[in-house]
Amino acid sequence: MISRLAVSQQPGRTLLPTGRLACTIELVQTEFYDDEPILFRVNIQNKADSALTLVYALEGSDVPWRAPEAYFVARQLTPARLPAPSYRCAQVAGIDSTDFITLLPGASFDPLYKQAQSTVQLPTLYPLLPAGTYEITFQYSTMPTQPLEWTGGSHEPLDVPATEARLRRVPRASLESNAVRVRVQPARARLKQLGAK
Repeated sequence: MISRLAVSQQPGRTLLPTGRLACTIELVQTEFYDDEPILFRVNIQNKADSALTLVYALEGSDVPWRAPEAYFVARQLTPARLPAPSYRCAQVAGIDSTDFITLLPGASFDPLYKQAQSTVQLPTLYPLLPAGTYEITFQYSTMPTQPLEWTGGSHEPLDVPATEARLRRVPRASLESNAVRVRVQPARARLKQLGAK
């Protein structure tokens, strides 16, 4: 079943001028090992003078075919072998009213908050990298306009008119966070440290 959401025909989805939203990330921990995800706090702040409607990251937002796009980018600074890209099934959970958030002027939110409540999701949300040094940024985009990108494949919201109305209020915006430098150690370094205590 193809979704009836007509996101691509929504003239109300205006392009948000630069500077109306700001995205920053900060590390949650101080030591990083190659067998665990690197946890960040992501903060998107409304710097506009009116309320804005945005969308939390959804299942699959870390891959190019799902909106909103919400993912980390790790640029390798010292030699390391980057992991192969992960693939997932094209059928993911749909979008509903709890996936939207209204940000008042000056307010902020973490787009990964809902997904991060499940520890099973952490390795797909946050960078999981081999030993090396990296510069990591976070990307968030509400630019996609095709219906299937928002609904998650063939899933359709329970209340199509209400979801369409909410999506019309989501401005098109593309954000990149500050860059954070991270040194990832081999997991065996942690075992040596524990053995020395």
